[in-house]
Amino acid sequence: MKAKLGDCVVDVWKIGTDKPTDEEAWVIDAFEKKQLAWSGKLVMTALEKRKLRENGLQSESASATEQAFSWILFYATPTSFANAYAYDIYLVVNQARIPGFGQLGEYLVKAPLGDLEVYSEKKFEKQLKVIN
Repeated sequence: MKAKLGDCVVDVWKIGTDKPTDEEAWVIDAFEKKQLAWSGKLVMTALEKRKLRENGLQSESASATEQAFSWILFYATPTSFANAYAYDIYLVVNQARIPGFGQLGEYLVKAPLGDLEVYSEKKFEKQLKVIN
């Protein structure tokens, strides 16, 4: 979907496991480029993993060792993701400048310069206006 952020029009995707629409193909591209990943790969059920794979929402799968190591890095600092638990599934935004994470139901926004940012529902309602 498209939304207006100030004077700019931005691409927006409501974070979920369903296949993005044709106008949200940039989401699948971001997964393929490993800009996006799911944090809960170790705890997802086989059905959830299959659904993500079928919908193109999963980057090339890492080995179990790499996944476990990513969880160690995920919790490396005491204050990082203080409310995140291993059984929660988050969308991780793998960017050097603005790394972040979002939960299902929040919004992933692609800024005009190509940066990806997660907006909570509250922030989304305050700062963005959906364009029909």
